[in-house]
Amino acid sequence: MWSRFASHIRDAFSHATAAAFAAAVAFYGAHWLFGHQQPIFAAIAAIICLAPGIPNHLRQGINVVIGVTIGIAVGELIFLLPISVLGVQISLAIFAAMFLGALANLAPVTPIQAGASALLVILLGPETGGLVRFLDVIIGVSTGLVFALILFRNATKLHDTAAAPSKDAGQGPQEK
Repeated sequence: MWSRFASHIRDAFSHATAAAFAAAVAFYGAHWLFGHQQPIFAAIAAIICLAPGIPNHLRQGINVVIGVTIGIAVGELIFLLPISVLGVQISLAIFAAMFLGALANLAPVTPIQAGASALLVILLGPETGGLVRFLDVIIGVSTGLVFALILFRNATKLHDTAAAPSKDAGQGPQEK
């Protein structure tokens, strides 16, 4: 029991440390590359990719980018509708983005990011919530994945090793 607890502490510590450093690198990377004054979304994307308990960092990063893309597209499209009531715009954008994100049948982070991104486009405007957010997220996810590849190599494979059959599967109980 103690060894499992110690392993959990090591895992949480290493992932939290990696997320903290990757967030700072992503923040300054987006600032340097694109001149964004407050590239908060770059840091957030790196944190989401490297959060403790995420079984597959590569899949998480891909799902974040998909969710953000859906949300930005929906948010931009809402501006084309003849609706001037902010509350209605917000509700429609979040519903449509989360619905489409859920239809993608990916991890829960996809509809969450879709809804949050649509909300940000509506509230911040397409100048801050659209392309700027997308570029920041690309930098954040890329930074998070580089950290994951270096530090957590087994958690960046596209296939799930837990889902793969073991060589002992189907052989019944083994005698000792």
